[in-house]
Amino acid sequence: MAPELIKRLEQSGATVALLPPALLNDLGQLRQTVEQWRERCGPVAGVVLLSVLDAQEPDSLNTWRQQTQTHIKGVFQVLQLCAIDYSQADQDEPFRIVATSQMGGCFGRDHNLTLQGLAGGGYTGLLKCLITEATQVQAKAIDLDPALSAVQGADIVLAELLAPGRLEVGYPSGQRTVFATVEAPLPETKRDSLAINEDWVVLVTGGARGITAEVLTELAPYGLRLVLVGKSPLPGSEPVDTEGIEEESLLRKALILRMQAKHSQPGQQPPRLMPAEINHKIQELRRDRAVRHNLERLRQLGAEVEYHAVDGRDGATLGQLVDDLYRHYGRIDAVIHGAGIIEDKLVADKSLASFERVFDTKVDSAFTLSLHLRPDSLQLMVFFSSVAGRYGNRGQADYAAANEVMTRLAWDLDRRWPQTRVVSLCWGPWDTTGMASEAVKQQFRARGIEPIPLASGRRFFLEELLYGTKGDTEVVAGVGPWEAYEQEQSLAREPRSQSQISIPSGHSTSAFWLLPGPPQTLPNGAVVVEATLSLQTAPYLYDHRLEGRPVLPATAALEWLAELVQAGWPDWVVSEVRNLRVLRGVVLSSETDTARLRLQALASTHADAAELLVTALIEDADRQLPMYRAQVVLRSQLVEPPPMVWDPIPPERTLSPVMAYRDYLFHGPRFQLVQSIEAIAEQGIDAWVTPSDGATWVSGGSQVSWLFDPGLLDTAPQLAIVWARLYRDTTPLPSCLTSVVRYAVAGPPGPLQLRLRLRQVEENSIVYDAVFCDRDQQVHLAMTQIESTCNPALNRLAGNSHG
Repeated sequence: MAPELIKRLEQSGATVALLPPALLNDLGQLRQTVEQWRERCGPVAGVVLLSVLDAQEPDSLNTWRQQTQTHIKGVFQVLQLCAIDYSQADQDEPFRIVATSQMGGCFGRDHNLTLQGLAGGGYTGLLKCLITEATQVQAKAIDLDPALSAVQGADIVLAELLAPGRLEVGYPSGQRTVFATVEAPLPETKRDSLAINEDWVVLVTGGARGITAEVLTELAPYGLRLVLVGKSPLPGSEPVDTEGIEEESLLRKALILRMQAKHSQPGQQPPRLMPAEINHKIQELRRDRAVRHNLERLRQLGAEVEYHAVDGRDGATLGQLVDDLYRHYGRIDAVIHGAGIIEDKLVADKSLASFERVFDTKVDSAFTLSLHLRPDSLQLMVFFSSVAGRYGNRGQADYAAANEVMTRLAWDLDRRWPQTRVVSLCWGPWDTTGMASEAVKQQFRARGIEPIPLASGRRFFLEELLYGTKGDTEVVAGVGPWEAYEQEQSLAREPRSQSQISIPSGHSTSAFWLLPGPPQTLPNGAVVVEATLSLQTAPYLYDHRLEGRPVLPATAALEWLAELVQAGWPDWVVSEVRNLRVLRGVVLSSETDTARLRLQALASTHADAAELLVTALIEDADRQLPMYRAQVVLRSQLVEPPPMVWDPIPPERTLSPVMAYRDYLFHGPRFQLVQSIEAIAEQGIDAWVTPSDGATWVSGGSQVSWLFDPGLLDTAPQLAIVWARLYRDTTPLPSCLTSVVRYAVAGPPGPLQLRLRLRQVEENSIVYDAVFCDRDQQVHLAMTQIESTCNPALNRLAGNSHG
């Protein structure tokens, strides 16, 4: 099919670069080849994956690994090398990816699957994650019927390459087919052939911790034998110095003392310990506690429990263990494959070593089990998969690919093992500590996905074993808008004219207010842009002058950095700015002076499915001196606003905005956004403020929304000055904005109530919080722990506003 498809692509005017499958096993040569093609022909516009069509059926773990290296890990590396290309694409001319497999046309769901193309099953999970990370990618995973001719296959691939719509498309007998998630109630009667009893031997991978350990509590009361397999050695008793300690700070202190005592030399200072080392020890301790607790819990419930420390990626050792169990017990009645790890990070940022760890931990062990288990006596084979594979999840491409390959293996085994019930349970998130943070669970709930309560998850598992029927191989466990989500992902990639494009909540268009132009991406992944600051380019500086000299407000620096990060990572949403520090103020010496600035941002080396942290900096481009530094938090969507918990304060003093700007403040008209001051008291100020008119802030301004609205935010430092003048006769200027968060609130903000509360007052500093809420008490913005340095000498600035 490949020659026919290449001919048609070239006839359409495309330049086609052919990468032989062997090249996918050599990262250095692959990178060099892609770079050469890019230099010769320009940016890569798309990728078509056909290599799995020529795969041979693997007969050993070695040949299996060769196939997954070529057809999954090699493909991952190709996509990673093309990150620079798809990041520059747009929705009207997207970066196109087609991954083709040949598993019968239904991805093996009609039992036509063979192991020949099994590795290609990971394409769906890999690509479904990628399109959540890069919305300008249009991807298709196409499964063909092997009976189709090369001409028919080429016609299908070319048509799907150019068409939007569902990512997962099959062609059984040449008939285009998509796959929907539908509710499937369990039968009302139990399976007659399944009689769980105390004679059973159940092999469980990853069963000492996590959700696998949870569901085993439903099996333990049957009195059966549980053979648990885990990567880590069985922990011994916990040392007495930490036994019983749960509180984090006390546990950290005890571990530090233990480690210092272990490494100290007589007469020398105790060794210095790194925080990461202590954190690792705490994680180890809590992991060991969980293992000991779970094993004891299962024994108390009635199970015979044994534990074996085996790395599932070691096929020889795992296979030997299975063989030994058959020799020793004469049977294995059920297997639960729950082993797995996550190391969430975006495709563009993930290392190959990390991808391999996540992928191989789940997939290689599953394949080894399939080689050594005896289906004539095996009654149950349960794979623990995830909705991350079935539907995609940002930052989990490796985990999703592994789960989808494992699910294809489940379909194949269900076909080949007629006496065994084989099922792949695609679990949604569980509502339990340690498996997902509260913030992540809140984001799931915001998307309509309900985390699974422990009791419900355990019950679901047992009922699936007792009532589920053979042939129900791919089962989604959890409440969520699964089918609606897949439809939305498809519609989001329909080509639309500019007038039809709607901006998702939290996004602005590419025309930012303060950013002078699109940033450049450096080889290390940093994004940078240079800007010249002057009264001509930034007229708002006319209204923010200290003793006649234009000064960049801290809130404008915050907006500038937020816009840089949003432009550099357009597939995420800027949600929060943390620890904005004023290192050196940007001050123009005169009305004709200019400042040449360099803005740069670099993402953290770790990202998870929930958020990405980016460090951003404004520096003097000529002297290379840092001026402002912050961390910008990117999330998949804005978080829901918290409830308003501050009651209005009873007024001790009153003051009109006119008198405040005349007697205490130095801000000109663009910054005079306080409409009324409702109450002033020892604990803070309540006022009504209005958003700024961005069109008056910059040259050539047009109607585009702010990310944070620096004028609106600046009303908080303004009222902090008013409070400090009235109660301390000093003038505070902000030095650190610890946290500024914007929330997902519908509708454009009108006048907002600003509630400012003091949290710490010292002789030379104050610290305060501020929230901006509407008349319905919905919080739009929250500023936490704003630190300001106070100086009575700055009282002279009052009344020095400029119109």
